[in-house]
Amino acid sequence: MSVSTESNAPITTLSKRHGFSEEAVRHMETAVIQGHGSMAAFDHPEFGGPGQWMRGGLLMLSDAFNHELKARVDALCNTLSGQVRLAPGMAWGTATQNSWWPAELGEPTATGQQNDLHYAYFADTQRLAVRRGDEVSVYDTGDHRIQGVSQQHTDGHSAACFTSQHGPVDLASLPRVASESRSNVSDEDLSTPTAAAASHDVFDAIERLGELLQRGLLTEKEFADKKQALLARI
Repeated sequence: MSVSTESNAPITTLSKRHGFSEEAVRHMETAVIQGHGSMAAFDHPEFGGPGQWMRGGLLMLSDAFNHELKARVDALCNTLSGQVRLAPGMAWGTATQNSWWPAELGEPTATGQQNDLHYAYFADTQRLAVRRGDEVSVYDTGDHRIQGVSQQHTDGHSAACFTSQHGPVDLASLPRVASESRSNVSDEDLSTPTAAAASHDVFDAIERLGELLQRGLLTEKEFADKKQALLARI
């Protein structure tokens, strides 16, 4: 499947815009598609070899100190992510309707499971939804970019421990912003505490987009489209 339709930037345009060969752009496009528009695991010499990208700010390159390359790779991944997530036939909205996390959180950046614990991480709004049985809790992740989960056993007790770019993150250390039983509460009951924080994060994201625009990593149209999509969340 290719997302380079007439409604999206073709490979040749992305190649010239971001300064990578068409072959490299196709490689990244495949990686982003396989990551459902939210993440990508790639390995190409033009990207410095193997690396990982996650929507919301996580980017790991083998050449960790090449900041100019990191900025170009991140811009390419974000462009491809937007095209993949808006590609015809990919029903992102229906996935949310059939999922266990509060609908207002939207599409997760990453999901996972460890024994009876399910989690969904939302990088754009810095939220982590955790489900155990019928109980769903939403946490504020702050500057942590959640990458996985494990179970820690101490003194006969089991506790969830997530990993981020800062290392292990005890779930109990994250501020909880909502906790309800899914068996007796609607999604609307969970929306109030997260909506206000989401608005603040939207404006922060728009500021970051403005910085990318000034640096020439986004076109005026891309900036306007992204800004419109962010404002629609408020």
